[in-house]
Amino acid sequence: MVNIKIKKTTKEDSQLFYQLRNNVINRKFFLNSKNISFNEHKKWFEKNFKNKNYYTFLYNRKKIGYIRGDDINDTIYISIAIDTKFRKKNIASECFRLFEKKIKSNSILIAKVKKKNINSIKFFENNKFSLLKKEKNILTFYKIHNNDYKKYLDAIDKIEKIRRGNNINWMNILRVAFTSAPIEASKIFKKISNDDKSINNLSKKLF
Repeated sequence: MVNIKIKKTTKEDSQLFYQLRNNVINRKFFLNSKNISFNEHKKWFEKNFKNKNYYTFLYNRKKIGYIRGDDINDTIYISIAIDTKFRKKNIASECFRLFEKKIKSNSILIAKVKKKNINSIKFFENNKFSLLKKEKNILTFYKIHNNDYKKYLDAIDKIEKIRRGNNINWMNILRVAFTSAPIEASKIFKKISNDDKSINNLSKKLF
């Protein structure tokens, strides 16, 4: 069984970040495509790896990639890298969904992508980012991240299920009423119907 997880980046992940950053295929799509020395990387990593929005991807416990979320005020700048062997398998998208559960609500996510980086463009579009700005060689994507609305939708879904069940209960009550006392049940149902019409007429005044 495939096991996909993300974990908070630690100092032990330095080599992974370095290898993915300097990978020839990856590097040509980074905004800064220069090859960097390990000493340069080490200084940068030790300064940044404790960032609360840095996570490492795990596939069956093997480290395969990372996501960097550099937080400036309420804006999080996203950078993702994954081992080439694990691309086009929806793994990065699954890791991104796990990442979204970790970050704070009411954030704006920003991703800058080279126009030639078709795979990254598709990735951000598939994960509901929208195009914010076009420059000569760079596309800027954004996404409003808000976990609160998901709670409301979940509650609405639960209410809908309960109401659906309650409607069945009402129909069962009607069956019992019309079976046991059809004349009395018919009179009560007529009153209910008339009240519903009155409510509908009053509701039209709100349109």
